[in-house]
Amino acid sequence: MLRERTPIEIVLYAIYLYLSGLSLRQTARTLVSIGVKRSREAVRKWVHKFSKLAIKHISQEKADVALVDETAVNVGGRRVWLWVVVEPERRTLIALYLSEARNILIAYSFLSMLKRRGVRHVITDGAKWYFTAARWARLKHSIVCGGVRSYVERFICTVKDRLRGFDVYFPSPKKLLDSALRLIYAWHASTTMLECT
Repeated sequence: MLRERTPIEIVLYAIYLYLSGLSLRQTARTLVSIGVKRSREAVRKWVHKFSKLAIKHISQEKADVALVDETAVNVGGRRVWLWVVVEPERRTLIALYLSEARNILIAYSFLSMLKRRGVRHVITDGAKWYFTAARWARLKHSIVCGGVRSYVERFICTVKDRLRGFDVYFPSPKKLLDSALRLIYAWHASTTMLECT
């Protein structure tokens, strides 16, 4: 028996439903209601495939100046740190990173990755680890409170809300941070695409 190929419109609709807040199971049930029977595993694979494309697209973004911030988020019942980088002029997401700790070494590693991508100047809040990490990475560093940073703060609040709805345990709790990061990239790409339409 040949496997039926799912039309791209249905795949994109399923991705949209899931990234809008439905669970994998609810998304699969919604597809059944329109006559398309697919498993939650199929939906999960579509979302993760889309997330790979989103990561590739976002990682190609370049910036000389970058807004950097980090915040504690709850991923599957664990407190982890979400690091966000936004280009301030276009307000374009440049990078995301999830870590289990927040310290100078992680900040340095993250800022070094940004430097390799062309960033020369980082704008942060007054957190103590950024000053040393930026100096080690040989990046210009500015501290700004409010103003242009408010965009990053709003983005972080929205991400925290979305993380509550994602099934980050599926397929495995062992890949919790990787799965959550993929879902954030996919969610951001889908919301950006909707804003452009």
